[in-house]
Amino acid sequence: MATTAMKTKRPSLTGLITLGILGSLTLLGVGTGIYRLLTGLGTTTNLSDAYPWGLWIDFDFALIAFSGGAFTLCALIVIFNQRRCEAVERLVVLTGWLGYVLVLVLLLVDLGRPDRFYHFIMYFNHHSPLFEVCWCILLYTIVLTLEFAPVVFEGLRKPKTAHAIHRFAVPIAIIGVTLSMMHQSTLGTLYLAMPTKLHTLWHSAMLPLFFLISSVGMGLSTVVLATLVGHRALGHKISGETMSVLDSMGKASIFVWGIYLLLKLEDLLMAGQLGEAFAFDTQSVWFLAELVIGVLLPIILYAQPWVRKSQGGLLGTALLTTLGTVLNRFNTVLVGQKVVEGASYTPHWMEIAVQVGVLAAGILAWYLAASFLPIFLRDRLALQSLQE
Repeated sequence: MATTAMKTKRPSLTGLITLGILGSLTLLGVGTGIYRLLTGLGTTTNLSDAYPWGLWIDFDFALIAFSGGAFTLCALIVIFNQRRCEAVERLVVLTGWLGYVLVLVLLLVDLGRPDRFYHFIMYFNHHSPLFEVCWCILLYTIVLTLEFAPVVFEGLRKPKTAHAIHRFAVPIAIIGVTLSMMHQSTLGTLYLAMPTKLHTLWHSAMLPLFFLISSVGMGLSTVVLATLVGHRALGHKISGETMSVLDSMGKASIFVWGIYLLLKLEDLLMAGQLGEAFAFDTQSVWFLAELVIGVLLPIILYAQPWVRKSQGGLLGTALLTTLGTVLNRFNTVLVGQKVVEGASYTPHWMEIAVQVGVLAAGILAWYLAASFLPIFLRDRLALQSLQE
């Protein structure tokens, strides 16, 4: 019998300090979140009738797009039979699963009546896009749990249970991709119901398509980010095969973001709003920033072979895509909203504390899972040798 076992690298002093900071921020977020649930939105946020959606919803939208890496990669593996992508699948699915868990936590905190969070399950309103979004997010979180469950059971030394769940991997993945495409696009549909509330630079009949395409583009960069950061954080060397997969993600990104940019320009041109995009007022500047940072620059950079062959180049370009997508969701939720003249919104410190705490908890959970579960290929091989 082989005696090889999974080895977890001890974090350095800097790593321990970082983990301590993340733990402290998590505790701050938990405490502030509990206080918010006990005292209500009025005392803990700066939300108002003019700005009913704020920081938390903005990050919900951004996290849903960021977590699109899971459904994008599963679609590549299951539908397009790109089996070589399986080398990075577990890390990306972990990232996606934690992303959706954080979304559910933020949604609970943001509800005016969090004690009624289950009402969408009991009271059907099939005419509402928000009803579909709630159901799809809940169901897709369950799907991601099933997709990640075999990893947990392998880590618990229960290979038979892991194998039993894995037998249904294909139908589970297909259901997950379907649910993802539904709610990623329906997030854009929400704004079709408010043509007088959203600035013309963002309001469009093509919003559902824009949200879906941008989630796929963001998902490709999430694969790059999760893989590079995961390997660096755990001190693992990235193999040539893995770099080849990331190279392919960069090439695919050029195509996806190219389509997005062309459709965006065509939409502005057909609506006669191209001049507004270059008016250089507040909305125009934010609109151009999201396009340049998150779309145009990544297209140019991903098109360079040396960028796709370089870990630093890939990481930097993926971060630009992430920033651009966050800006897009931020602009849609806040900057592009037409509100009562004179109204303004600045997040309350407790909103920021909860948001930072939730993100810190996600990063901490991600690191611990990647450290102690067979996420990486070498850990899976070591575990298989141990079981033999």
